[in-house]
This record gives sequence, structure tokens and C-alpha cells, in this order.
Amino acid sequence: MPPSIEMWRVLIRLMRSAAGGAAATAVDLVTLQALVAWADWSPRAASIPALIAGGVVMFFAQKYGAFQSNARPSLRELVLFVIVQVGGLALTGLLFEVSLRVLEVAAQHYMVTRLVTANLVWLFYSFPLWHVVFKKPAPADNGLGNSS
Repeated sequence: MPPSIEMWRVLIRLMRSAAGGAAATAVDLVTLQALVAWADWSPRAASIPALIAGGVVMFFAQKYGAFQSNARPSLRELVLFVIVQVGGLALTGLLFEVSLRVLEVAAQHYMVTRLVTANLVWLFYSFPLWHVVFKKPAPADNGLGNSS
């Protein structure tokens, strides 16, 4: 059975989301590396501000890139995105911490560990939920069965 048009749309959106995620991840990693290397923070301490910086980039990349909105951000989108991101930050932080504790090699290669944990959270948690966050509202029904 050939892939449906909707499946192709989701795959293309996934690729656009990945590009936005790459930009956000770059900000996350640069922040993480800068805080560890130049400010003498531990990877654990640097993790939270790095995730927040990446999260700001992620909002705009997903809204305007992946989901191709040309509208100003709505309060609904901002609130839902923050809720999803807080969950994603918690999951990423938890996976990062567990990886550092369980795998000796993870602590030695904390940048790779961050990439793996962040991408797992993006693919299996964030991307599916962003379809709800950035869902275009249905046109208003004027009571006559058609949109006004």
C-alpha cells in the first residue's frame, strides 16, 4: 500500500522540525560547552540554562518552520508549548542524569550524551505533542453549517 498524502506531509514536517531542532540543539550545545569550558560549571549545572536557551529557539523554529504558521504566537500556543517544553526539559534532564550515573562513558562524552537524550525526547515526546500545540483552529461556524 503506497504512503498516504498525509503521511508524506507528516514526514516533511518531521524534516522541517529536525532542521529547527538542529538549530535549537546547536544553541543548547554551544551554551552547555561555553558554561562548562569557560565558566567552569559542571555539565549538570550547565544543563538547565542550556536547555532553556535551546527551548526559546525551538519555539520559533517549530511554529514558523516545521508547522509553517505565519500568525503571531497566540497565548494558547505559548502556554501549551511551555507545558510541553517543561515536560521535555524534565525528560531530557532525567535521561541525561541517568545516563551520566549509569554509563561511565556518558560522563566522558557528555556532548554526545546530550545529543542522544535530546533527540530521543524530541522524536517520541515533543514532535507528537507539537501537533496539538500548533494545530490551526477550525474556522468558526456561523450556525448555518458554513464558515463565516
